[in-house]
Amino acid sequence: MANFRNKVFLAFLVCCLVLIWGLPVNAARILKYGHNTKQDQPTGQAALKFAELVKEKTNGEIIIQVFPANQLGNNRQMAENVKMGAQDMTTMGLAALGYLNDNFMMMQVPYAFRSQEHIQKVVKGPIGREIADNISKKDNIYLLAQDWDRMVRHIGGRKPIRELKDFKGYKVRAGVLPPIAGFKALGASPVKIELNEMYVALQQGVADGAELPVDYFYEYSIHEVAKYLNLTYHTFGTQFLGINKGVWNSLKPEHKKAFQEAADEAGVYNNKLSSELENGYLKKLKDGGMEFIKTNVNEFSKAIEAKISEIAKPWPGTEAMYWRIQEVK
Repeated sequence: MANFRNKVFLAFLVCCLVLIWGLPVNAARILKYGHNTKQDQPTGQAALKFAELVKEKTNGEIIIQVFPANQLGNNRQMAENVKMGAQDMTTMGLAALGYLNDNFMMMQVPYAFRSQEHIQKVVKGPIGREIADNISKKDNIYLLAQDWDRMVRHIGGRKPIRELKDFKGYKVRAGVLPPIAGFKALGASPVKIELNEMYVALQQGVADGAELPVDYFYEYSIHEVAKYLNLTYHTFGTQFLGINKGVWNSLKPEHKKAFQEAADEAGVYNNKLSSELENGYLKKLKDGGMEFIKTNVNEFSKAIEAKISEIAKPWPGTEAMYWRIQEVK
């Protein structure tokens, strides 16, 4: 009888706390999702869409808190955080997987991909499945998606680039190791400069140009100090949506289904936005005074192919990934 009275008292106490503090009896599970993109850009909007869909599909049982624009750290830090479980989820370019596994450095070597359609075929085929399995087993990250498009990257700068000879000694800012290695092999002089310092670097001549997706040239006002947009088409990219494997394994089956559906739907939304906005950004850049330069893409692509063994040296065994990518038609 005493035991029964204790249970009744505890139940009464919980109800009182709920009434006093407004706490729900079954509180929602909250997961942290960080990424490097501004909230109003396609990926930022897609992240919010994913969070909205997860809440809807789990009936509010899981809430995704989205932290845009590197609020939880830079790409390397967020990749490590998700791996270690300090952060639940992230979205970033596939090349960021190279921070965890050398074999994936090839995903952002210049001219590894011929088009957006080409990279989509790669990530949705055997190579993509191999990437997902490898990252899951070795790095504790489950990939919900690898096909969130990123706008094509060009080189905007103070000097035009029409042919390979124009690139010799060109001081180009590159943010990650694969393009740095590729540009060095082509005779350029890559410089390491933080994105938020690029405006001043170009203004003062510390750099000749920067390799970036077209929206970044506009959003970071780089078009104001970079006269030329060199249409190099050197990187077609996609992004992955990854979740800590322990968190993924802890989800109920119906919640896993909801997460996968949300990732797929948000990916379609992201790709539609990217496609619609890319031409808009190009128009903004032209209206802002940038002169578009047609670069001899075929010459650059062949030069990278001829130097691929040299480019791959820092990451033993990765050259095979390049050739496998080229075989995908």
